[in-house]
Amino acid sequence: MSTPPAFIIETDRTLMIPTPSVALERRAAMEEFEIDLDVGGAPVPVRVPAGWPGDDLAGLPDLLALRASDKSEPWNAMVIDRVRLEAVGQIGCTALPDNDGRVEVRYATLRERRDRGFATEAGGAFVDWLLSRPGVTAVIAECHVHNAPSVRVLEKTGFEPLDEHEDEEGRLLRWIKQRPAA
Repeated sequence: MSTPPAFIIETDRTLMIPTPSVALERRAAMEEFEIDLDVGGAPVPVRVPAGWPGDDLAGLPDLLALRASDKSEPWNAMVIDRVRLEAVGQIGCTALPDNDGRVEVRYATLRERRDRGFATEAGGAFVDWLLSRPGVTAVIAECHVHNAPSVRVLEKTGFEPLDEHEDEEGRLLRWIKQRPAA
């Protein structure tokens, strides 16, 4: 019997569950696969396409090593299409909340599933879930200044521009969404 997931976030079209290490391990070893995941009571087979969890697979070994050594990992979720039972993306925090209660979120949608609203729907629900967690006061996100689809997702999900900075990949916009006042 598997352990129930620590959280399940549901939207009309998506389920988000903590990304299982076994899924990352399998992804590092093979192109695509099917995995039985507990989505709230019973295991269901979920297809994991070759493009999951996103464009940058080089970081998988480091992420797996971190998970093995640090059990206080931040919140990360596999985004699953509820109808097709297929992983369509990944969303998560880069770290636990800082001293000001801020967390940074990153997300990726499979290339073949982009422009269908999955990032907006799942991203909005995940960020709202984060803002309901004790100790979280704001969520930060970054995107490249010329990445119009990501800018649209952040605007639609209630983020506001915070600042800009430059890194080795170019000009980045930082966005913030604050916890609503009580």
